[in-house]
Amino acid sequence: MKAQSQSPGSSLTGVDTGTGNDGPGTGIPGAAEEGAAVNHGREDLTAFFTIGVVIDVLLVVAFLVWAVGQWRKQK
Repeated sequence: MKAQSQSPGSSLTGVDTGTGNDGPGTGIPGAAEEGAAVNHGREDLTAFFTIGVVIDVLLVVAFLVWAVGQWRKQK
């Protein structure tokens, strides 16, 4: 199987990992363990970004509450 690596000052180059698992069907997402890793990683990112959006919304709401309070004090 070939893995891609990037050396300084050059573009991506193929490096043979020497696993001897170069049969047909390898490297196709959705096949065996590789596909599971791709799908699992995507779910982790979705949860990560969902948590980030919730935190952002809470921060905006907290800021608006504070800003309205400050505005009413000066009025």
